[in-house]
Formats: sequence, C-alpha cells, structure tokens
Amino acid sequence: MFKSKFLIPLIIGLAIRIFLMAFTYHPDLAGQSLSSYFLGTKNVTNVYEYLLSLPPSHPLVKNFGVSDIFIYPPLTYFTLGSFQKIFAFTGLSYFLETVMSGANIYLIPNLPWYLLIIKLPYLIFDFAVAFLLYKYFTNPRHRYLAFIIWIFNPVTLYATFCMGVFDIIPVFFTVLSAFLLKKNKLALSALAIGFGIAFKMYPIFLLPFIIFKSDKWLSRIKIGIISLLPVILTNLPFITSSAYRYMVFSPKSQKMFYMEWMLSVAEGLFPFLLILTFLYLLSQNKFLRPKFYCSYFMVVFLLLFSVTHFHPQWFIWITPFLIIELLNYHFKEAWLYLGLVFIYIFIVFTFENSLSVGLFAPLNPSLASFVGTQSILTKAVDINQLKSYFRSVFAGISIYLAFTHLKKNA
Repeated sequence: MFKSKFLIPLIIGLAIRIFLMAFTYHPDLAGQSLSSYFLGTKNVTNVYEYLLSLPPSHPLVKNFGVSDIFIYPPLTYFTLGSFQKIFAFTGLSYFLETVMSGANIYLIPNLPWYLLIIKLPYLIFDFAVAFLLYKYFTNPRHRYLAFIIWIFNPVTLYATFCMGVFDIIPVFFTVLSAFLLKKNKLALSALAIGFGIAFKMYPIFLLPFIIFKSDKWLSRIKIGIISLLPVILTNLPFITSSAYRYMVFSPKSQKMFYMEWMLSVAEGLFPFLLILTFLYLLSQNKFLRPKFYCSYFMVVFLLLFSVTHFHPQWFIWITPFLIIELLNYHFKEAWLYLGLVFIYIFIVFTFENSLSVGLFAPLNPSLASFVGTQSILTKAVDINQLKSYFRSVFAGISIYLAFTHLKKNA
C-alpha cells in the first residue's frame, strides 16, 4: 500500500491535517475536552453526576454551563479522558484549566501546540478509515481512488480537524461495519456498529440492515444481541443516574423527528420514521435487494439529512459511503455527488461565524469577531428562504440517488 503513489498523498494529507489541527478552533472542542478533563485529571468516572453537582461558583458552571454540552455516551469520555491521561506530560491540564477559567483562548501561550495534542487521537481514526476504504475494494484503481478521495475530501478536513469534533470515531466503526458486512461477517459487523453506537447514537439506524441481511430469525436475534453488548456494557453502570439520562437523551438526539406531517391536531406522521421503516422492510426481502447491499447505509443518511436541520459535523457520517457508492457505480452521475457536497458547503457558510471564517482565529484573533457570511447574505436575500431552496434540492437529489441505487440489479 505504501508505494510512492500512496506515500506522497499521505504526506501531503498529513501536512494539511497538522496545519488545521494547530491553527483552527471551534468552541465545541472545549466542551468535549473539558468534560473529559474530569476523568483524565480528576479520575471522575461518573462525569454526569459530578458535573450537575458542581456549585454555581465553579469556573466551568460560570463560564460554560453543564446542561447542554456534555451530552454524549460514557465511552466517549472514557476514550478522550484516557488520551488526556496518556498525554498529561504535555501540560494539557494547564491549558484546559485556563480555558475553563474563562480566559481568552486566543491569548493562551502555545495555543497551536495544545490544539494539536487535543485533536491528535482523531488522526489515528481518520487514517484508519482511509485504510478501510482502501481494503473495501479489490480493484487496484478503486482502492487508490478511495484512499485519495478520503485523504483530500473537504468534509473530513473541516469537521474533524477544523471543528475538532470526535465524530470520526463512530464513523470509523460504521465503515468497519460496512467492510465486514460486505464479507458477510454479520456478527462482527454488528459488533462494530455496537461500538459506534456506544460513542454516538446515530449508527443505531444502520443496525437493522445488518440484522436483516440474515434470512434466519435465530441468527437475527443473535446478531442483535451481539450488537448491543458494547452499548450495554459501557452504559449499564450509569443507567440508574438521572443526570446521565438527562444529558445523554437530550432533545438534540431526536432532531430527525422534528419534521412531522399532521394527521390531526394531536397526531401526525414522522417522515423519517415512515421511510426508514420502508427501507428496513425492503432490505429483508432478498428478492428486492439492490446490487450493492451497503447502498442502504448511504440512503439512510441521505434520508436523515433531507428531513433534519443537521449540524455541520454530521455530514462526515455519510462521506465514506458517498465515496463507496461513487466508486461502486464507476463515477456515474458524479456531478450529483458534487452537488450534495456543494449544498453542504453552502449551508455551512450560512451558520454563525465560528463555523466558517472564525475557525481560523488562532491565526488571527480578529477573525473571531468577523460579522460572518450569514450576516452578509442576510443583507442581500431572505437567508432562511434561500436555505430552504437549497435543502429542497438536496432532498430531490437524495430521492433520485436512493431510487437508482436501491433498484434491483441497478
């Protein structure tokens, strides 16, 4: 794999990543890092109870609050907190305590060094995804293209190394699951999805496709149980904690159900659940299965993003599967895939400044107070209506791709 045609792009990709890791910052990075800090430095195992018990005078409560940003399953904090323990010698705790105190992060000495260290574990999972995409294909040309496209795709560079969010970790497990599913190793595929769910809940939408890949009910039950093991084992110690339930099962985890078709004043249909149910039933019918079974993974995410006001980092969930489908269909109608990415980029630039130009404030702190592209666009057009147009086009492209990719023997 590490011939010159791979090595040169790998070095360039690594250099780009190191630059972005060191010189970009988004406040979400502080949230997940500070919550992990209590495990990494204070050996706090139940971070949920601990955070809610902090007095109002605590710097974290005064400067950040604790009810909205610490909303992830325990395995996330144990993983990131363990990493902080390993790299304690770098002075990471000093940096996090300074941030917690409410100091201007852009004035902290050696800021690029600390940002680089905090984002370092994501680099491991990122390159692991590149390796899995390479191994997913047997055709040498497809292997090379999968690797290259992943290394230079803007979504990963933005979400993982600019924003610094940990979504690349569950993404790794969903891609590993797809790789194992292709080899018909259903139990291992389900186990991989289980670990993904243990980091972030969204991979649970992919699980039924693995279960229904088997035609035998006993096997389906076994696969379902295996998939839940990582989730149960990592969450069970906290299940009796009201603080854990309050934080992990927040309304943010249910945004895909905000869109509703009303049947009466009190009842309605959720388009996401309605179409998702149809996809599950379609997948269990072996006579109607598409040419590439993992197409379901891409279609589920297309559905999710079509009916949800999604967060910018979420788009990394679908990126590996767009690459897989693009290569499976030999770049057929590649302009539609580019259209989806273009719409995503446009939507990103309609969010607040901290998600676009403001990310580069470590290079120039004045960028943090830039009015933002959203404010500029708002002066010229009805920005909400314009975003609605773009989201509608996104949904239309998604319907077309879903139809063409799920059509039997497409």
